[in-house]
Amino acid sequence: MVKSPCFDSWKKGVTHMNLRKQAVWLILAGMTYNLLLHPANLALAETSKASAQASQLVSINQASAEELESVKGVGPALAERIVDYRAANGKFKSLDQLKEVKGIGEAKLSKMKEQITL
Repeated sequence: MVKSPCFDSWKKGVTHMNLRKQAVWLILAGMTYNLLLHPANLALAETSKASAQASQLVSINQASAEELESVKGVGPALAERIVDYRAANGKFKSLDQLKEVKGIGEAKLSKMKEQITL
């Protein structure tokens, strides 16, 4: 009778499942060690995340209607109303001034604020 290497390993208490658990544990331990050893890596990751979000902000004073449509909750009609309001009244002086545009209330503005800037 031919014995398989897997069977011999199992008899010794080392199974494939144990090996997987050990591998996962080693990976997690290494990641934890890296964060403890280099906490600046975590701060750097947070900084780059914040700068990526800032670079994606849409300027309500400069954006075209098409660019404004990239803001969640702003469709073609609302984007046109924002552009028309800006053309008639000049640049927005604050984000809250957007509430003067028909179709933008407090709830919609609060959803938009994370994605827009002056």
